[in-house]
Amino acid sequence: MQTEIDLAFADGRYLFRLPIKRIVEIEAKAGPIDLVKHRLLHGGFSIHDVVETIRQGLIGGGKGEVNGAPVEVTALRANSLIENYVDGHALADHHITAQAIITALYVGYTPAQQAKKKAPVKLKNQNGSTGASSSTTSEPSASG
Repeated sequence: MQTEIDLAFADGRYLFRLPIKRIVEIEAKAGPIDLVKHRLLHGGFSIHDVVETIRQGLIGGGKGEVNGAPVEVTALRANSLIENYVDGHALADHHITAQAIITALYVGYTPAQQAKKKAPVKLKNQNGSTGASSSTTSEPSASG
């Protein structure tokens, strides 16, 4: 399970990751990371909780893809993305993005392709039975 997450954001898809250095930056503006997580997931979040989680996640991820071309994400690009796509726009969508980033940090994230590979395979008995007994699959008795 990984703690980074690839999300559609702004003008493309970006990798969001919060290594320790980025967490320290969030805490400098928004307070302890555990409280930021709590506010993002349970309500009462501040603009710093949302914006700094996204900004620092972008910087920590360091890369993205715009119109099929790879892009490097520096602090300058992250700031530009925040200014152009977060500032002045509805906060609800960005709150959801920040929730996804912080959730990946705390509980991890398994990309869909990896999850399919790890999905358990349903096995049948050698005789083709699903394992249900006849008493659970037969019609109810007419006796009363």
